[in-house]
Amino acid sequence: MTAKAKAQMLQRIISPNRWGNHDKCGQFLIATTKAMTTSQANIYMNMNIMNMNLDRRLFSTDTKNDDTKTDADKPLDGISINQTNRNAFEPIHHSKHDPKRVWLPPPDHDHDQEEASLPLPMYWNKAIDETDMSSMQGVLERVGMQERQGGRMRQRKLGVLREDPKEDMRLLIENYTVPALASALRDREDVLQLCATLLADQNMDDLSTILRPFEQKYVEERRSMENTLDLRKGFDASTLEVLRKGLNRMPRRVSQAHQKRAGVVLPLCNVDGVPCVLFEKRSAQLRAHADEVCLPGGMVSTSFDKSIVATCLREMHEEIEGLEESNITTLGVLRCNWGEVHHLVGVAVTPVVCYIGEIGNVDLRPNSDEVAEVFTVPLSLFLDRERWVRRPGFAPIFTGGPHVVWGLTGYILNRFVKDVLATYRVHCSPEPSKWLP
Repeated sequence: MTAKAKAQMLQRIISPNRWGNHDKCGQFLIATTKAMTTSQANIYMNMNIMNMNLDRRLFSTDTKNDDTKTDADKPLDGISINQTNRNAFEPIHHSKHDPKRVWLPPPDHDHDQEEASLPLPMYWNKAIDETDMSSMQGVLERVGMQERQGGRMRQRKLGVLREDPKEDMRLLIENYTVPALASALRDREDVLQLCATLLADQNMDDLSTILRPFEQKYVEERRSMENTLDLRKGFDASTLEVLRKGLNRMPRRVSQAHQKRAGVVLPLCNVDGVPCVLFEKRSAQLRAHADEVCLPGGMVSTSFDKSIVATCLREMHEEIEGLEESNITTLGVLRCNWGEVHHLVGVAVTPVVCYIGEIGNVDLRPNSDEVAEVFTVPLSLFLDRERWVRRPGFAPIFTGGPHVVWGLTGYILNRFVKDVLATYRVHCSPEPSKWLP
């Protein structure tokens, strides 16, 4: 009798309507499967007896205790768990709805030889990350080797501006106009059509000349030269020009009419040749935002201020004495989301990025009525992701300075780091351990 015929017979026999209870059905199954090989019995017995044992309360008509064992509960003679797998799999004492199931392919039915195999159903009880680290290390090394040699990691693309697809799309959308992107797409299509023509003509020399600039090593070399911001010796004329261009490339926001407008300065500076950002700590006597870290700035005065830049510079000189106006360079406006800024403070605030020069030996005198102290933080600390705390629905918090920076100041600082600095390969001293973004 073939295994298929035996299986069909069992399927016809195992029906709750044919038996008064499952114990009798189980006894009949034991007798029937003696004619089968151990491998065949292993599959069909466990597929059917286990379901009957688990569902006995639904079908049984006996009044005896449910804990009383019957022949259907006893393991089939000659069937045992493979000794090498006892630690990985549990026997069948599990709930019907246990999710930790393991399915194995059935044995080869072409061979009727007696063989011991794992009973079904099986359950795993030990996760891979709960094993010893030596075996985990071997798995990770093997995975890494395969990905480098023949997987998709070897075929990674560098994108247009960034290797990460999401970041690449964001920078393209936010930094380029629609006509500029359409023109670039048209140029790329012309290049592809020309390459296809050269390939059809078997003109491999000209084809190689056109495609060579797109080779990975040349793209990486070109990006390292174009997008490098070397601040290891502090801010200088060239690096300030790079930042100015970066600010001007930021996407323009639709301005909205607000009754209350204000401006703040993001003051970049050098302290003994180290690039830093200057902050204020507000006086504890103030009614609003007392004893909090902020940037120099204040409300727009329509009587005195001709522009938002004028507002920022006027407020900074009122709050901090000792800054030479001739040393201050305005780099541009940090374009932020007006809705997000208004949500944080209820005022339309415009951040202006300025360079205030070398202040390592400058005697800065804060206005005690408004400012308790001023302090600087090296720029490299802002590039270290370990110094930031980010929570959904809240402004980022910076914890790498002498005081916690949060709220609107944390938001502006984070936007400057991610929208301006993170678009370059920044080199500064000391180098952060884990870079943003």
